[in-house]
Amino acid sequence: MLINARFLTHRTTGVQRFAREIVRASVENEFWDKSKTRLVAPPVDGTPDNFANVPVKRIGQHTGHLWEQLDLPRAVGDEALINLCNSGPLFLARQMIVLHDAAVAALPQNFTPAFRAWYQVMIRTYGRRAQKVGTVSKFSADDIVRHFGIRRDKIEIIPESGEHILRELPDHSLHKQFGLDIDSYFLAVSSLASNKNFLGVLKAVARLPRMPFKFVIVGGRNAKIFTTANVELTGATEVGFTSDAQLRALYESAACFVYPSFYEGFGLPPLEAMSCGCPVLVANAAALPETCGKAAVYCDPYDPDDIAKQLSRLLGSKAARDELRAAGLARAKEWTWKQAAHRLSEIKIS
Repeated sequence: MLINARFLTHRTTGVQRFAREIVRASVENEFWDKSKTRLVAPPVDGTPDNFANVPVKRIGQHTGHLWEQLDLPRAVGDEALINLCNSGPLFLARQMIVLHDAAVAALPQNFTPAFRAWYQVMIRTYGRRAQKVGTVSKFSADDIVRHFGIRRDKIEIIPESGEHILRELPDHSLHKQFGLDIDSYFLAVSSLASNKNFLGVLKAVARLPRMPFKFVIVGGRNAKIFTTANVELTGATEVGFTSDAQLRALYESAACFVYPSFYEGFGLPPLEAMSCGCPVLVANAAALPETCGKAAVYCDPYDPDDIAKQLSRLLGSKAARDELRAAGLARAKEWTWKQAAHRLSEIKIS
């Protein structure tokens, strides 16, 4: 079995996190035979020689999509190929592609024209040729069918987990750098895409008469992908990318985590927050109710007044936050990477 390990050449965001954790859990729990599993990656400096106790083989001459389309197919031979991060060779049949959502079709305005055009072609081709298509929630499975016409019986659901955030001890260096005290801020974690609705949070904050809490955003900007990468978020404290240890510390000390996203294929950050005992406020939209269950407070992401109302409710009541902490911790334990890896192991590519 061959694993497309191009994700090892990228900064770890949600999609790469899924790949890293499911590979690690598959090997640690012996769902994959290490002697028969190969990780292959582009010839990029900084790519590890070993990941999850499996050697990483650098192949080919190219990087990025050219590597996936030209070099990777030559390395596959007769083996089954697993692609965990939305892309892979276009014309292989004996492979599985994990598509995390249908955002490029559901929210085309979020993406640059070049990115949108390429992904539309890729996903429709995978739907015709790839033996299996994976995704991370029932919502995403239904949305992929609706937007791309892929047969539902071809799609397999492999959920995620937030437990990885507890692997590192908390690092409070950003608290010192940005002047953050326990319960002095509320937190958002994501890339700057318009569907994350950070502007909606700022509008909500403006509606609150007194706001002694800072709004802290963790994440980066990518103008090659997102059309909103240069939007100014006046009133928010952007800390950029963080280590897992820094992120854990931010979750654990936040008054609450806010995620009024218009569109999510799964919603990994809310589970990370729950794993750290951080109260969670999310949108009643897309896959978020499927992920968060009864362990979150919900808001209408299209209504800044409702976001403000729910935010005020949480920030104004320690008892409400404590109740959500307990519910979130219990909910987070229902999702594990071991379960996800076991589900992946059950999917057969003939």
